[in-house]
Amino acid sequence: MTIKKETGKIPIIAGVTGHRDLREQDISSLKSAVCAGLESLLSEYPNSEIKVMTCLAEGADQLCAETALEMGLEIITVLPMPVSEYAEDFEGDALKKLNDLTERSSKAFIAPHKEPFKEGRDYLYRQAGLYIAEHCHILFALWDGTPGEAGGCGTASIVQAKLRNVSNGSAGEQLRRSEGAVVQIATPRISSDRADIEAGRIITHGDKSRSDEILRDTDNYNKDCADIAGGCMADDKIAAVYTASDRLSIINDIKDRRVLIGLSACATALTIAFLLYDEAEWHWMIVMCGIMIISLFAINAFTRWTRFNARYVEYRILAEACRVQTYLLTAGINREVTDILPWNLQVNVPWVSSAMSAIMTGKRSGEKKSILDTWISDQNEYHKKALKKTELQLRRNDRMVTTALVITIGTYIAALLFEMICCGMISGTSMFAPETNDSVRTAFKLLMGAFSALTLFANNYYGRLALPNVIDDHRKMALLYEEAEREIADKGETESLLLRIAEDELCENANWYAYQSKHDEGLGI
Repeated sequence: MTIKKETGKIPIIAGVTGHRDLREQDISSLKSAVCAGLESLLSEYPNSEIKVMTCLAEGADQLCAETALEMGLEIITVLPMPVSEYAEDFEGDALKKLNDLTERSSKAFIAPHKEPFKEGRDYLYRQAGLYIAEHCHILFALWDGTPGEAGGCGTASIVQAKLRNVSNGSAGEQLRRSEGAVVQIATPRISSDRADIEAGRIITHGDKSRSDEILRDTDNYNKDCADIAGGCMADDKIAAVYTASDRLSIINDIKDRRVLIGLSACATALTIAFLLYDEAEWHWMIVMCGIMIISLFAINAFTRWTRFNARYVEYRILAEACRVQTYLLTAGINREVTDILPWNLQVNVPWVSSAMSAIMTGKRSGEKKSILDTWISDQNEYHKKALKKTELQLRRNDRMVTTALVITIGTYIAALLFEMICCGMISGTSMFAPETNDSVRTAFKLLMGAFSALTLFANNYYGRLALPNVIDDHRKMALLYEEAEREIADKGETESLLLRIAEDELCENANWYAYQSKHDEGLGI
């Protein structure tokens, strides 16, 4: 059997919830509205694969699934219970559609339980609805707008869960930032006597601008992913996304550093050119000053347009989230990174949280394996090596700045001695002609100005890399994993310990994001 290779792209998932008792006369209008909604996603986000996630319940769910398949889109089926039990709620044509659509689904799985267990089918239906609400980018609700009861399993309750993004998990109340929008497709019901509903009318609920931003960022990532060789194929979706985001992060980091070098070089050249124009009276240097100023603005505009630093930082956060998620699954822990993602990452890079939910769709841990060597010890060794490398880089920077400063001071002393001995500051008699003295003074001014500029911009360049903060991060992470190794030796690889390590690593990633995101190349360099 050939295993389908996964790409590093993030699918945009449209979830579905809706009424079962549709009116026959509304079917055409509802299908047109669903088709329009999906076509809008396809046109606005051309670099992304659109998938539709549904429970395949009779009525709205099956209508949306059929529409998606007719458009050539994949459907993902989230079952509230085994299909043999689920089928007891279907009969006739609806039962045939359930079996057919389940077979045609790219994935079909039973929803895990997010809330404490309760008896009854309504509880199971609610868990499936909550799973869709939490794992989709946007929720299509074929709904009449009537409010539902808190904790219910109906369409209105699932809409409420999507907009609030809060569910009672096994570890207590899970609070996650609500990011996705709900696209309501007005849907009259057979069981309702409401006459004020126009079938197929679109109403958007939630923060649409925020939702659009998440979808744009996801699509931009997918575009970047398509530009790297092979799209980083792998047998597992999480592994493919990790490989792609890791590679893209490195690529953008390199580009970002080149921009910093370019800005530093242009700014230094501008300073030296102005000194030559002012002190050496090389009047043509004013043209060079103009060229350097234009270059600075051009580089500045280019870097703001390309967002190399922002992409480097955000793709790194995505890669690290994938890394943590992989190790949790390997350790047999069915906990999603999005449930423990620090709040500032949820707020500042919401598309990463949505991406992790999307790629975790249908994913469950397998047989528990030890991760001491592959995660704990490996990360300890990595952070120790990275700490030494960054400390070496900081020392190299300090030596460069110190050398430039010593040369500047040496130039000043040489200028002082020249004035005292050669220009008659002490004796009152100059050893050289005034023209010579002026030429030497100009040379000293140029040297001092040039080395001062080089010192300032070299220090600023490395300062923008936040080396002291990076050193502090690697030191803390090395200590974290050293302590983890000791605790594992004493207590074993317990779920509580591994979850705590995962949370600590994500918190450190959040701290890293906080100072790296403040790095703005800008003309301030």
